[in-house]
Amino acid sequence: MSKAVFLILVLAAAGLFFWRATRTRPENGLSEPLAPIAARHETRQTALPWEEPSGQQASSQAGKATEEPWQAAGGRAAQQTAPSANYAADTPAQKLALLEEILLSRNDNDPRLDTAFNDLSPQTKRLFRNKFRQLPDERRNEQGTVVYLLGRNLKTDEDWAFLREVASAPPCLSLEDCSRQAKTEPDAHVSAGVELTLSYPAIMALKRAERILQAGTPGNAAQALQLIAAAKSSRAGIVSDLAADLERRYSRP
Repeated sequence: MSKAVFLILVLAAAGLFFWRATRTRPENGLSEPLAPIAARHETRQTALPWEEPSGQQASSQAGKATEEPWQAAGGRAAQQTAPSANYAADTPAQKLALLEEILLSRNDNDPRLDTAFNDLSPQTKRLFRNKFRQLPDERRNEQGTVVYLLGRNLKTDEDWAFLREVASAPPCLSLEDCSRQAKTEPDAHVSAGVELTLSYPAIMALKRAERILQAGTPGNAAQALQLIAAAKSSRAGIVSDLAADLERRYSRP
């Protein structure tokens, strides 16, 4: 091999080495691998309403990339192991915002339903009653959730009057349109399930009355019996039947 050829090969090898060294060393002299693709997604500065973390979630989500809407609802299961937040100082507006967040998630097992709505103030209960009336009649599950929460905070005649109103309300005929009769389901089990869902708010009111009667609290027992009497006039068979059964079991001779 001639000296000229040898020199060309040496120069070519040196050039290749220099090119590779500059490709793997950034300007600051430190070699850093690219972050995973998920970590490089652009993070929104303002979360959408359904993505707003609650007080329980805020600390656990710090530093994480913003969740997509379909991920936020699924993450609520982790709340069951999170420390309980102190909701006692929440304003009525904050209570309503929390309720709306839970209703939007459609998560009946949200643990905050059992911890965040105790000892509601009169103003908060009025906001909740207004929310109930603003919901479309076809949103039976959400309406039933509101009744459940208000039923745990029965203190005034106004509170009981609302439950009587719910228990004796006109029946919802279809989950698609409460004003129109639904087609009869061929499966009896499915039909029974649909009937229960259609009357869910009234059923929740009656079940609260039943629990109060089981507890035997004198003042509330009289109100509970009045609620049951009002529900007996319901045109929804499942509601009137349950009311009649409760009356037989708990009315004094």
